[in-house]
Amino acid sequence: MRRIRIYHQGDLSTGLTVMLDQNASHHLLQVLRKKNGERFVVFNGKGGEFDATLISSNKKTACVEIAEFHERKVESVLSIHLGQAISRSERMDYAIQKSVELGVAEITPLITEFCQVQLSAERFAKRVAHWQAITISAAEQSGRCSVPIVHLPISFSEWILQKNKINIICCPRQEKNSFSEIESAKNISLTIGAEGGFSDREINEAVKKDFIPMSLGSRILRTETATVVALTLLQEKFGDLKI
Repeated sequence: MRRIRIYHQGDLSTGLTVMLDQNASHHLLQVLRKKNGERFVVFNGKGGEFDATLISSNKKTACVEIAEFHERKVESVLSIHLGQAISRSERMDYAIQKSVELGVAEITPLITEFCQVQLSAERFAKRVAHWQAITISAAEQSGRCSVPIVHLPISFSEWILQKNKINIICCPRQEKNSFSEIESAKNISLTIGAEGGFSDREINEAVKKDFIPMSLGSRILRTETATVVALTLLQEKFGDLKI
C-alpha cells in the first residue's frame, strides 16, 4: 500500500500539534481527500519523517498530531548541483521532477544562448515557485526527506563561475571524454543544455573555467532525457544507485 507523505514548511517534533501550511493542507484535504483520524507521514526537509494523524480540518486548513519520528537514510552520498538550461514548460518540468527522484541536492535554471524561453522577472519568479512545487511533489513521491532548492535563474556566464570540486558540461558533439574517466567525486556541478545544446562559445568558456566536457553517447538526446541519463550515470558510478 502506498504511503502518503506530506511536506510541511515548519518545525515538527513528537507530541506537537501542528497546523499544516496552506499548500500541505490543500494537498492533504483537497487532492488526497483525507478525513479526520486518518494517518500519514509528514516531513519538513530537515532529515527523517514523522507519523502523523489528521485530528481536525476545514476546507482550507488541516491540524495534525505529530507522533513517532523515523530516521530515513535515503539521501545520496553524492551532492549534485544541477544547472539546467531553461526549456519549454513540460520538458523543464519533467527534467526537474526526475532530477529530484535521482537525488540532486540543488537546481539552478540557466539562461543560455539557445534558450527559447523569454520571460519577465515577475514571470520568472512565478516559474521558480512552480518548479519548487514540483520538487516538493517529487520528494514526497520518491521518499526523500529533503527537498532540493530551486534557485533563481542565472546566466550561463554566472553559472560557470560557481565552481564545484567536479564540474561537468554535457556536450552532444564531444567524442573523447566520458563519465568513466572521472575517478572519484562527492560534489559535482552538472550542466545540461536546452534544445540545441550549447554554443561553441559557451563550451569554450566553460572549458576555460575547468569544466569537463562529457559525452552521453553517439545519439542526440532531448534535454530532459540528457538530464536523466547523466544523473543515472553519476549516481551509479559515485552515488547510491547500483545496477
